[in-house]
Amino acid sequence: MAGSAGGILLVGAGVAGAALALALKERGLSFLWVAEGVGEASRVPVALVNPVRGKRGVLVPEGGEALEAARELYGRYAPLHMGLLRPVPEGEREAWERRLAGSGLRYLWRGEGLYLPGAFWLEPRPFLERVWAELGGVRDRVVAYAPGEVVLEGGRRLRPELVLYAGGARGAGVFGLEGRFIAGLELLLLEYREEALSYRVFLAGVALGGSYLDLPGYEEPPPAEGEVAWLLEGAESLLGYRPRVAGVWRGVRFRRASPLSPIPGGYALTGFGSTGFLLAPLWARRLVQALG
Repeated sequence: MAGSAGGILLVGAGVAGAALALALKERGLSFLWVAEGVGEASRVPVALVNPVRGKRGVLVPEGGEALEAARELYGRYAPLHMGLLRPVPEGEREAWERRLAGSGLRYLWRGEGLYLPGAFWLEPRPFLERVWAELGGVRDRVVAYAPGEVVLEGGRRLRPELVLYAGGARGAGVFGLEGRFIAGLELLLLEYREEALSYRVFLAGVALGGSYLDLPGYEEPPPAEGEVAWLLEGAESLLGYRPRVAGVWRGVRFRRASPLSPIPGGYALTGFGSTGFLLAPLWARRLVQALG
């Protein structure tokens, strides 16, 4: 696609972009990959790949299949730290059993809660950097888009036959995509957990993470006192004490009702919110299979 040639243009090098790049390669499809940097919100220090979400314990549809696809993909490039414990009171476990039946998830009851041996956490940056080093293309930012023409910040104009947008919150507006912008926050702790804990927040590795704060648009405000307190209160409910904080990471997650949708001249795979590391490998594979 040098100059004005056609073909497939893939935009974005976060988790969805990396998953799409690998799926395109495995399918034998040639493409040009354009990204301003290696991920945005995907550069989170620790990503928890977990099919049981939030305080209410919502089961992600197809969570078992998505977990298997994620484990297979990430395991090629980065160490995976297996196992997740979620507190569940004894009196609620029968109802949980009914919900888990037919979910495809492997689980058992251990101590104070539900244990998912197939859930895991990883450090995303090595994964993203290794995939880009293997398959990457052009470091630039898309500043204008119309079907059949993409303009890069450096002045280059591309005329792809098909565009796959897998960027995040920052570039979504260029492609006419609307959604919610949610502030993601991880506190870096002075202690380490090999096995993840999750209820309202999660603890894994050296990270305490969660997201709940809606933003009016793409911006990265500094962590508010209330956000930090919310995370620490969640950690205290899991540990019985407040862990000590050594640092902070802030990112903006993009959330859409349907992460996969057509756009003029192509498709968008973006807007997973906090489920991106779980769902992107499965959805990327399906999208590429549909391309033929």
